[in-house]
Amino acid sequence: MFSKICLFVLLALAAAKRPPRFPQDFRWSMGGPVRGWRCVQIIEPSEPPHTTWRDNYFCQHPHTQDIGMKWSYAGPIKGKKCVQILERSDPHTWADNYLCTNHRAPNMRWSSAGPKGACVRWHEGSDRAGTWHDNYLCRA
Repeated sequence: MFSKICLFVLLALAAAKRPPRFPQDFRWSMGGPVRGWRCVQIIEPSEPPHTTWRDNYFCQHPHTQDIGMKWSYAGPIKGKKCVQILERSDPHTWADNYLCTNHRAPNMRWSSAGPKGACVRWHEGSDRAGTWHDNYLCRA
């Protein structure tokens, strides 16, 4: 009986997920979701098709506690901790876009003018205007 309890405890500890660390447990992808990771699609419906925003994702490592990432292109989500994702130089209504998480998530802040400390770059290679070449989600 004791050995079964020890085995159960060891299995439970092995399966326990640790809190995510920012930025090392997060990735940006401009080519679809990262296989095996928890990803949220980053989309602005008013972006024209040539900007290829429909295949952009922000992802969290699968072996970390789920922080419940949700994307909104219509304002912050009630009851969630949200970071406004704003590129003022992009004319396609980015002023109301937010990445939202549960309250256990690491504190993050947005920079549209280069990295500000430990960051993950959000880059869209098809952005001909060059407005998305210096955007980062950073640890707050």
